[in-house]
Amino acid sequence: MNKPSSRTKKRYISFEVISDEKVFKDEIKDSIYNKALEFKGEAGLSELGIQLVNENILRVDHNYKNEMILILSMIRKINNKRVFFNTLKTSGNLSKVKN
Repeated sequence: MNKPSSRTKKRYISFEVISDEKVFKDEIKDSIYNKALEFKGEAGLSELGIQLVNENILRVDHNYKNEMILILSMIRKINNKRVFFNTLKTSGNLSKVKN
């Protein structure tokens, strides 16, 4: 069992996707992973510890929260649909970003 001190801390990032067209969860997930891979490379992608909790909440390692927000802001198109990622809230507690 891991000691509490050896576990990595997480940050939850709540965001909204603004687009004129419907964008599906799988498209959002793929675009986030692809942009993070493009920006950080394979080794950097594993350091980020990205996990899409639901349609608009992302979990990431606490050391890379600001980088992840930057990566989200760099996504401008998803499958030829113009999009804008607006970061709403960040927290270490999932229940705080859900509200």
